[in-house]
Amino acid sequence: MFKPTYSAIWFGRKREIEILHIVHVHFESILSVVAALRDLVHAACEENFEKIDEIFKLIFEREREADNVKESILNELAKGPFHPIDREDLIQLVLTADDIASNAKSAGRKISLAKPFKLPENVKEGLKEVSDLVYQITYKLKENFEILIQDPKKAIEVADKVERLEEKIDDRRVKLIVDILKWGDTLDKVSSWLMIKEAVENMEMIADKAEDTADVIRAISIIRI
Repeated sequence: MFKPTYSAIWFGRKREIEILHIVHVHFESILSVVAALRDLVHAACEENFEKIDEIFKLIFEREREADNVKESILNELAKGPFHPIDREDLIQLVLTADDIASNAKSAGRKISLAKPFKLPENVKEGLKEVSDLVYQITYKLKENFEILIQDPKKAIEVADKVERLEEKIDDRRVKLIVDILKWGDTLDKVSSWLMIKEAVENMEMIADKAEDTADVIRAISIIRI
């Protein structure tokens, strides 16, 4: 039976620290995408269409950067040596979190294409609130990962807070969708309000994926305690 030497244990730990550092960079990249989406939503509510286009280019670039970091993590995990269970956990963590950036880009693209005019005030307030909340949940998720490295037991508590935020976003989304549908009933064209509705669904998916990622962090935390 193979018995790891002290040097093997040290090397494995060193590899883990290196990979966790790259994963942390990935979470920061994802947060930057969601932060840009929040700015785009606020610009749309102000009908600043030139700024919308500028911010979407930024979202596109940042999402690509996050995707590149994801690929580098997967390449590093493929090299080994790394415990197989740890590898599987980290792959699931990275791939689930990466969906946050993908949905943020999709939401940004739809709002950029819709360029909605004369949004009702209740829709504007709802869009801004949901975009602020999805930024908050993504920020809390990054914090959740940082705490996982330092204190796995405390990371479980933070994961619970991510779940509470997801529930809050879901409740707010339902009311916002109702407001958007009522607004749509007053319009001749369905394209604008439909794109806005679908963008809101993408923002809800950001929250869902944040909760899913927090569940992975919770599972890793339990193993590490």
